[in-house]
Amino acid sequence: MEPTFTTVIHQRTQWKRICRTEAVTGAASRTFRRTLKFFLHDFKPSITCLLEPRVSGDHANEICFDLGFDQWLRVEAFGFSGRIWVFWKNEIQVGTSMTHPQFFLLKVTEDNSQPWNLSFVYGSPDHALRRHLFEDLSQEDLNIQGPWLSVGDYNSVLSIDEVSNSTNFSSSRCAGFRKWIFDEGLIDLGFEGSQFTWCRGLSSTSFKESRLDRALCNLDWRMRFPDASVLHLPIVSSDHAPLLIRTMEMQNFTGPRSFKYNAAWFLHPNFSNIIKNNWNAEYDLEHTKKELASKLQNWNRNSFGNIFQRKRRVLARINGVQRALEIHPRTDLIRLSNKLQMELEEILNQEELY
Repeated sequence: MEPTFTTVIHQRTQWKRICRTEAVTGAASRTFRRTLKFFLHDFKPSITCLLEPRVSGDHANEICFDLGFDQWLRVEAFGFSGRIWVFWKNEIQVGTSMTHPQFFLLKVTEDNSQPWNLSFVYGSPDHALRRHLFEDLSQEDLNIQGPWLSVGDYNSVLSIDEVSNSTNFSSSRCAGFRKWIFDEGLIDLGFEGSQFTWCRGLSSTSFKESRLDRALCNLDWRMRFPDASVLHLPIVSSDHAPLLIRTMEMQNFTGPRSFKYNAAWFLHPNFSNIIKNNWNAEYDLEHTKKELASKLQNWNRNSFGNIFQRKRRVLARINGVQRALEIHPRTDLIRLSNKLQMELEEILNQEELY
């Protein structure tokens, strides 16, 4: 029996990126929401999809409002645990073509250009139910015309190379996924970063990884966005890696940065002394503020430690450890990964104060 739906659409009155994340611990978790906000702040996606949030009703609405997007869409599913939420900004127009237990099909329009199709997928862990995904998500049956990008957790792999433990691989269970990709003429966009997007286990004997998440597109979409790329972000506060899809090449910001007061500085025992020792009342207020700002920036860089640099450094270490785990799972590396994630959580708490 198929689950029933209640569709919830919110619209606030008044170079694109797509981010897909998975809330395995639940979107109500403060740790997960803090991490999600960190990714949203750093990458500023135009469209974001959250899979398996495990929250519904008014609580789900509160979380959706809190993320700060202009519009969002989610489905309440009874018997299937409403597993797909989509958020977007007013810089693009998003229309809903279809909602389904295992995917959303959307139409995206930007800059008055021709629209393109976007599907967000959460494949059921149940093999029998997952067959319905590959039967129902069809260009011909859904009249999908023009460019099409399909992103998500398909809960399937394509080959033995996409699992860390060959005993977990079943060629017959992947046959439907391979056939669907071939029949639909889809292209795997590939990835940068770690090979696997899902991991579980606390010791070398129980640890396992797979590439369950990916971005696929048809030829029309690939020709429209020839520079598009996929980045596997580090696995943090979840057992899935967020996927960041860029539709164009990155452009580095080189302009001057303004001074910002960091509320986390107040927690440092020497902060009040830094203020007292560097506040010169002999000059006018504006001059004194500029001098103090310069001193605080130097102190932050040399003593307190720049939050963003520390965050990037810890993220790089997490990424390195996770790459090492792909080659040789070791209990000490698993523990180090967990320790670094706790350190990142502390940094994100300081950043939240900032």
